[in-house]
Amino acid sequence: MKQTFRVFLLLTTIAVLAPVLAHTFDKNDSTVKPCASCHTFTREEAASLMGIGVDNIIEILPGPVQGIWEVDLAVGGKVHPAYVDYSKKNAFQGQIIRISDKQNLTRDRFEDLNRVDVSSISLKNAIVIGNKSAKKGIIVLTDPSCPYCKKLHEAIKEAVNKDPKAAFYVMPYPRNSANKALYDKCLAAVCDKSGKILDDAFAGKEVPPPTCKSSAVDDAISLASRLKIPGTPSMVLPDGRMTSGYHSAEDLLKMIK
Repeated sequence: MKQTFRVFLLLTTIAVLAPVLAHTFDKNDSTVKPCASCHTFTREEAASLMGIGVDNIIEILPGPVQGIWEVDLAVGGKVHPAYVDYSKKNAFQGQIIRISDKQNLTRDRFEDLNRVDVSSISLKNAIVIGNKSAKKGIIVLTDPSCPYCKKLHEAIKEAVNKDPKAAFYVMPYPRNSANKALYDKCLAAVCDKSGKILDDAFAGKEVPPPTCKSSAVDDAISLASRLKIPGTPSMVLPDGRMTSGYHSAEDLLKMIK
């Protein structure tokens, strides 16, 4: 039944977008005349069409492909790109992926729209994996009970082995702050600083109780709330973009540059 519904949803999406995408092209193609030069779309029009307040519309600009507008919407403390075709009859949200290199243009735009001020994040209690003298690195909010956090942790260590100049500032962060045992694991890792207890926690080993008093875990919880981070693992890149989920060592090293 679920599979049938997914197929139905896919076919419906294709049916809606086909008239739009049939006349769209990569906007980087120099042989195509920019359609935006002869089309206009105001915030008031977008608000009326999409049934939202004008104040929720941050910006309207030509979309990542010809024939559509990108409408940047403020929702839940984040800015999300949505799309409207030039006929102003179709609006849609979803991922636009460039087929040539599988680049997710919507995800990239979302990350760009939601950059944070890296300098506002204190690293004094972070566990540094890699070069402690690095001028920049990746801030990682991670949970020892999270399977993908464990995978990312191994990728981080692999990245540092590949490039000793790389640095990762790890902040143990319990998604369920009410779980006392998990909270204590995170705090024990912070107290240790060497990374050994963090390794053991990800390996599922027993770890000793915290040996210090610190607000580090509470600070990580507050940071996640301030940045509207939905889960773990989540990372803040040196340029302020945020990303989540597992990434390979190779991808992590690219993100630092």
